[in-house]
Amino acid sequence: MQKLVFVLALMVVFSFNGFSVAAAHDYYGSTITAEQAAQADAIAKSIADEVMSNSAYTTDLQKVRAAAEIVTAYGAKCRYGNDENKYYRSPYGVFISGNMTCAGMVRAMGRVLDFMGYEYVHVNENEWLHQWITLYMDGKQGYIDPSVFPGGLAGYGEYRY
Repeated sequence: MQKLVFVLALMVVFSFNGFSVAAAHDYYGSTITAEQAAQADAIAKSIADEVMSNSAYTTDLQKVRAAAEIVTAYGAKCRYGNDENKYYRSPYGVFISGNMTCAGMVRAMGRVLDFMGYEYVHVNENEWLHQWITLYMDGKQGYIDPSVFPGGLAGYGEYRY
């Protein structure tokens, strides 16, 4: 019971168009306003909706790959590196301000995964190391690295960066 209470205490709830999405990840930190977060979340949700409504995608891997391609296309238009507002490490940096690092790319992809209904782990979060995502797709362990240009990288198995 103590573990459950601790996990729930770490959960952050975002409200979007009348519904809430619980997320166990810190996407925006203290430098992003609620309005900026809502702008980035609107894009993340639109990506998720686009992918999830496409009946051509029948497996989790196909859905995740399609989402990764879209997120990576946003990242490809960004300037790589730090900025004084620290937007680079958030979905806002990737989707709106045009600043990114692998941390921001993972958080942008993670926000899309939240709206798609996937749980994931942000590997090397808040470390000065390359970052990516691990998750379960189609009952198998998998990975996503949205920082690999062009198109992102997603597959089954363990990611060997």
